[in-house]
Amino acid sequence: MKKIVLLLFTTVFMLSADSLLVGAGGGYKKPISAVIDNLKKEGANIDGAFANLGQITIQAKEGKMAIIVGDEAFLNKTNLDIKGYERIGKGALVLVTPKNKTIKDVNDLKNLNRIAMPDPKKAIYGIRATEFLQNANLKNNLSAKILPVAGVPQIVAYVINNEVDAGFINPTEAKAKKDEFGSIIYINESLYNYVYISAAKLKACENNALCEKFINELKSDRSKEIFAKFGLK
Repeated sequence: MKKIVLLLFTTVFMLSADSLLVGAGGGYKKPISAVIDNLKKEGANIDGAFANLGQITIQAKEGKMAIIVGDEAFLNKTNLDIKGYERIGKGALVLVTPKNKTIKDVNDLKNLNRIAMPDPKKAIYGIRATEFLQNANLKNNLSAKILPVAGVPQIVAYVINNEVDAGFINPTEAKAKKDEFGSIIYINESLYNYVYISAAKLKACENNALCEKFINELKSDRSKEIFAKFGLK
């Protein structure tokens, strides 16, 4: 019996040492998945988990996640044991509208009825959208019109399906779905804190060769092309 238990323990250890779980905010699923797919083609056993960053950090506290890709400022406020960062690029807050609806600038928000934004307690762009509304003196006038949802992917679906009049998202989704929006407005960066997107290395990253391989892949030319394509520069 002891031999069987020892064998099972060894097998689990070997599997965990030869695999990697990367978490990321749902708004960055496309570029991070593309990076992971390039490594998988080379035989690397890497998986991705995607949700709003609040949900991802909860999963990370279980100790199985080695890397989280997200907003540095948000991650710095968690109690995760972060061993270091690899900065990927800078994000931006973007306002989009359905295909059949166009607006000239953010001042037109007062003429809209339903405006979607990511959950400001858990999602990067919900926090930034809240900062923008406060700094632009729009929060009080628009509070009754704001519809908080889980994250960027859900907002994109709401906008495309014409269920809301506008939504705050990131440049990754704005570029990926540009032909499906009526207006795409980049919010003045002076009205919210910068969004620095980085890969945070967690404790599970230690002594894991795949973790170092993933971090190095983020620095590669092919990954930089992916990030630029999705608006991360």
